[in-house]
Amino acid sequence: MNSSRTRLIAVVFALVLFLPALDQLLGLSSRFSSTENRQLTGMPAVNFPHVRSFVKQFDQYYKENFGWRNALFYVYSRWKFNILEQSPLPEKVVVGKNGWLYLGNSYNKVIDQHRGLQPLSVDSARRITNHLLEIQQQLARQGTELYIFIAPDSHTIYPENLPDQLQQSEEPSRLDILKQAVAQTNLHFVDIRDTLRAAKRNHVVYYQTDTHWNEYGTLIGCASLLNYMRHDQPGILPVQLSDYHIERQHGAAGDLIKMLTLQDEHTDPIYYYITPKPSRSGHQTAVIPNEAMGYPSTRFTGPGSGRLFLVGDSFSHGMMHYLPGYFRNSFFMRGSKLDAALVKAERPSVVVIEVVERNIYQLATF
Repeated sequence: MNSSRTRLIAVVFALVLFLPALDQLLGLSSRFSSTENRQLTGMPAVNFPHVRSFVKQFDQYYKENFGWRNALFYVYSRWKFNILEQSPLPEKVVVGKNGWLYLGNSYNKVIDQHRGLQPLSVDSARRITNHLLEIQQQLARQGTELYIFIAPDSHTIYPENLPDQLQQSEEPSRLDILKQAVAQTNLHFVDIRDTLRAAKRNHVVYYQTDTHWNEYGTLIGCASLLNYMRHDQPGILPVQLSDYHIERQHGAAGDLIKMLTLQDEHTDPIYYYITPKPSRSGHQTAVIPNEAMGYPSTRFTGPGSGRLFLVGDSFSHGMMHYLPGYFRNSFFMRGSKLDAALVKAERPSVVVIEVVERNIYQLATF
């Protein structure tokens, strides 16, 4: 090998070694932003004499932030998803059949839950039930009814599109076990799994590339909740699909496909654009910052009667489009804890606690 070629190889090799550092300094790959929904570790501080701790923390920081990382993942994700038809992030996103994606085990071991590998014990179900009964009794003293509303996981409503090796267990699910415990009490517990399974025969009720139910599934869920409430809240107006204009459109990319940085190449085939009639429409009157949760609370007025207070997770966001049309006042907040002082100040006639199926353990500490 001649000296010129040797020098050229040496220069190229050195350049490759310095590329990550150059990218961090100059932002050469800034167009490849991360959409993996991961919490990045910040640069650790040196704290003498704990040098070993610093080295360990810096190693973690560098693995998550080294130069060109996002660009390399961009290429890797396309090769793994488009060529091998596998998930580049199997713990976060499971690639199912017919274009369906599912949340992976890194979120409360949701796959293991549905495979029956994380069963809910009868004692745990009893503890959750007893805690909810305490909340129910506290609210009853101020004339407020409590409703527990469970938003099913997409794994439960569309199990047929899960990979064959990740099929659901035939044993009672965690939600089944909790429901059995609650059935022995007078708690208002709203389980809409069968309703959504029936609805999906005619309409898609969950996003294929997202964690959540779609607009149609949300509307069906809200209708089920309202119809359940009407048994002891007769002032609530009846819910009819004819009160809504439902239009099918082509969908966008959901949160699961965005984690794989494939949002420009794969989108949902269907999106439902739904608008209620004026007689079923609520009007937003206030947005209240909530720094603790990172999401603001929202207040509505509507044509119905009674006062609604709903605390829930991301599944409750879409419910703000429909529920306010059935109450005089509605208050929505994101959270996993019921603020007794806030509930007392809002003076609701009904409180709804909404939790997604994979997080029902949170009901033990609400």
